[in-house]
Amino acid sequence: MVYRGKPSKACLECRKKKLRCDLQRDSCGQCVRATLVCSGYRDTEQLRVRNETLTTKQKALARRSKCVPPNLTFALDDRARNAFFAHYVSGFSKTYDVLESLYEPCPNDRPLTASVDAVSLAFFSFQFGCTQASQVSREKYLHALSLLNRALKSAESSTSDSTLLAVLLLDLFEKITNNNPRSIGSWMSHINGALALVEMRKAPILQDNTGLRLSARLTTNLLISCVSANSPVPPALVKLRSDLEPFINKEDPKWQVSGLVVKYANLKGATQDGCLSSSHVIARATALDLEFMSLAKRMPSTWLYNTAYVEKASERVFEKRYDIYPDHFVTQGWNVLRVMRMLLNDIIRTYRDSEYTKSFVNLTSCHKSSIATSCIDEIAKEICFTAPQFIGFETITLRSKAYCTTQRLRCYTLLFPLYVAGLYASSTTQIKPWIVKQLRFMSNEIGISNAKVVAEILERGGGTCPWDVYAVLGSYAFAA
Repeated sequence: MVYRGKPSKACLECRKKKLRCDLQRDSCGQCVRATLVCSGYRDTEQLRVRNETLTTKQKALARRSKCVPPNLTFALDDRARNAFFAHYVSGFSKTYDVLESLYEPCPNDRPLTASVDAVSLAFFSFQFGCTQASQVSREKYLHALSLLNRALKSAESSTSDSTLLAVLLLDLFEKITNNNPRSIGSWMSHINGALALVEMRKAPILQDNTGLRLSARLTTNLLISCVSANSPVPPALVKLRSDLEPFINKEDPKWQVSGLVVKYANLKGATQDGCLSSSHVIARATALDLEFMSLAKRMPSTWLYNTAYVEKASERVFEKRYDIYPDHFVTQGWNVLRVMRMLLNDIIRTYRDSEYTKSFVNLTSCHKSSIATSCIDEIAKEICFTAPQFIGFETITLRSKAYCTTQRLRCYTLLFPLYVAGLYASSTTQIKPWIVKQLRFMSNEIGISNAKVVAEILERGGGTCPWDVYAVLGSYAFAA
């Protein structure tokens, strides 16, 4: 509040001398007696108490704007890098936590720095739908490739941990950005290149924690790439896994699951080559499925989950049941095991049906094929039971803004196992329609655009190969 003068009718001279003014027209009596020129009286209409808070605030903001640059925002590169580190180094995934000990923001001519910039922008574009980040990421990727090619000409830099990690990050870039990667040479080129760099080393890569972490990441990524491409596991990967065993906990469920996945990849590679008879394929698939079942029965206490039921039917809960897991890491581990078992049982029934068709009367093959189908249906239900914990199953009125990035990523890891369950489950189970409904919900309410893509593939008939869908979803780029 600004106060402008004391409202009074006294003339100026009377006010100065603190005399009582008689307020006579034209000139007061006091001024006449003192032979002074009377100053006259104030216009009381001009005397007001005004609220000038807004005016004062505007003036203050105007002064401040002269000191602060307009449109002060973080650079796109910085925002993308922060998002990448929050996800892959210290947050949701932590699959590249080794980056913390190797990364240096400058100089900019290091392949690792350039690779971080490229993959960070690619991830930022995926996470926030930023077109500008997508365009810049491709430029950064080409720059990183040129720096990497230069580094590979040096014997010292080509065998460094920093260079190996740069190659792994460029592989991650390909998995994030390529929607049809299995037809592109770069789908396997970077990961195969990383394995070649390890083989070039004179000193063992496993001599410190950094080397161990890089090797573990390499074996996981290369194994999944082989499975996705229906390729057998190369001997160099088998050797690297063998070298890793003394340094890790061999009872870790993830390590044991990955060991069985190696057998699955080799089985698929052999069937692709046509070097196995139907009976041999069925025998190997059955034996491997039994190994997965055995592993599921002896999970450690940290991997156990609780089952709960709802009293009233809910659109988000299949058959009124849902399972509660310790975290999304354990959930994803269980779902990997289930997906592999479904794929194996599909192999069994496919080859059994082939034998039955040839013999026309082979009732044993027909019976075993139905057993595989029943097994698939039960496993598909188990995958459905994992969804409510992360999607939510109460009456939901929240829109996509209410779901934080971590929640969306947890739901994202459900897309592939849900697709496999919907693809292979029998039509009598009503699993596929329920899964399509959940995918639509994740797209419309949680803001996961690829959930709509998967739903549409299932609605068209679901004939798309699981690993093609896996590639579209980013492969292991968004794994927990």
